[in-house]
Amino acid sequence: MAIIFSKACGYAIRGLVEMAQNPQEKSWKVQELAERTKTPAPFLAKTFQLLVTGKILKSAKGRGGGFSFAKPADQIFLMEIVTIIDGSALTQNCVLGFSDCSDENPCPFHEHWGALRKQLVGALCSQTLLSNSIAGLKMN
Repeated sequence: MAIIFSKACGYAIRGLVEMAQNPQEKSWKVQELAERTKTPAPFLAKTFQLLVTGKILKSAKGRGGGFSFAKPADQIFLMEIVTIIDGSALTQNCVLGFSDCSDENPCPFHEHWGALRKQLVGALCSQTLLSNSIAGLKMN
């Protein structure tokens, strides 16, 4: 169960890491990536379309088509992916789900979540798809 990111975001990151770890493949079919990462192909296809719109990926239709990186994997930061797929929820929403949580009207966890959020965002802004801590992951 995903705690911080949506399932869609998790699937997108899994697929992108698989692509980054196999640079010899220039273009990827969703079905192949889905099988290799054990993610649902229709879900992965939808998230990858968002990443095309966000200029992380390119897509080509037809026989030789598929998805490929729009820019080098070592220039794609995890925070970019999270923002494209999940929007601003990580940086703006209350961790407990209260709609009126703010510095002026904090929830019981507000102070703790603020410090954790800052660390998490910092880590996501510093890690690319090819960072050492990501590169060793097995996505399947």
